[in-house]
Amino acid sequence: MLKLLGFLMVVGLAFGLGVYVGQKGPENVLHKAKQLGADVVARTSSVERSLATRTGIVNAKERLVQAKSELLDKNYGKAVSGLEEASQALVKARDAAGDDLRGNLEKTLEKVASAKTDAQALKPGLQTKVDELVRELDQLLGR
Repeated sequence: MLKLLGFLMVVGLAFGLGVYVGQKGPENVLHKAKQLGADVVARTSSVERSLATRTGIVNAKERLVQAKSELLDKNYGKAVSGLEEASQALVKARDAAGDDLRGNLEKTLEKVASAKTDAQALKPGLQTKVDELVRELDQLLGR
C-alpha cells in the first residue's frame, strides 16, 4: 500500500513537472533552476561567513574572560598569552566578517593589542580594560 502511494506521488510530480515545462518552455525552467541554485549558494555562503564571524567573536570573548581570571590570580604570563589568543581569534573573525563589522572588529583588535602591551608592562587597571573589551564583544554578538 505504501509503495503504491509513493509510486502515485512520483507519477503525479512527474506529470505536474511535465505540464509546467510544457507551458513555460524548457529554457525558462532551466533559467529559473539556475537562478534558484545561485540564490541557495549565496545564502549558504552568507550564513557560513556569519557563523565564522560569530564563532571567532565567541572564542575571543572566552579568551578574554580567561585572561581576566588569570589577572585576578596575578598570572600575568598566562594573561598575556590569553590576550594573544583573543587577538588571533579576532583576526579570524575580522577576516570572515562583512564590511559592517570589520571596522568595529579592527577597533576592538587595537584595544586588545593595547591591553596586551599593558599586561606585559604590568600596568594597573588592566581588569577594567578587559571588562570593557568583553562588553564590546557582547555588543558585537548582539548585532
